[in-house]
Amino acid sequence: MRYILFLGILGLFFTSCEEQKPPGVDFGDTRAVDSSYIASVESKQDKVILIEELTGVQCANCPQAAATIKTMSDANPGRILAVGIHPPLGGGFTEPIPTKSIYDFRVPIADEIINFLGGYRGFPSGALNRETQSGGAIFITSPATWTALVNPILLQTTPINLHLESSYTADNNTGELRVRVAMTEDVSDDLFLTAYVIENDIEDYQDNAGNKELYMHQHVFRAAITLVSGTSLNFTDKNAGKVIQKRINFNANISGDNAWNLDNCKVVAFVHKSGSDQSILQAAEVKLK
Repeated sequence: MRYILFLGILGLFFTSCEEQKPPGVDFGDTRAVDSSYIASVESKQDKVILIEELTGVQCANCPQAAATIKTMSDANPGRILAVGIHPPLGGGFTEPIPTKSIYDFRVPIADEIINFLGGYRGFPSGALNRETQSGGAIFITSPATWTALVNPILLQTTPINLHLESSYTADNNTGELRVRVAMTEDVSDDLFLTAYVIENDIEDYQDNAGNKELYMHQHVFRAAITLVSGTSLNFTDKNAGKVIQKRINFNANISGDNAWNLDNCKVVAFVHKSGSDQSILQAAEVKLK
């Protein structure tokens, strides 16, 4: 009987030592890439929408699209995020303006992102929370229609809350994104996390309705710090109250003609589905440092 009692107590000890973090755990208490724990179900966050915008410095109509995004963002504070993607395969639209451009905003992985989302539709165009529109397209041209398409998405609820923290260590040029995904409902879909680095307030030339003039570029896509397809959140169950934590380490581009101004950089992260429905459940952004 004593032997059986000892085994029972030992079993309880090992059960209590499983990788389940207590409620209120601080981001800094573990270096684990993936971990999870059970907590009280959080109050739901408002839905935040991500617009992945295809743009280019030689696209004369692209400033109009940027203005549309700003108008929507101003009308819905904190609920509209944007990433301005300048793909190398954008032809003449994304090439630097000869004798004028200071920077080259093209990033090779941008083409991979666009192909992952179904391919080009023209400039400017936008993926609005990766919702599939009529005709099966994700990228939608005609910025004049974006507001009408975004408004119904703002009314949706989300079954997850998304919390971000970011830090940067200059000694080894390493950034670290700490992500907490809290389930507010049971989720059966496979979920993935994708994260980008963007930079704001970059002054450079832009074709603006035919006039090549100095322009303040915002939310310029600089890098993907996860796989384009995202990193899986499916290593555990996703029931209400489950909290999933991930850490993502990355290096900043701090040298060369296209070095980032880290003081103007943010990390945008979002949780999305995969396959035929790639819609985004929630998005968030945080200063890189």
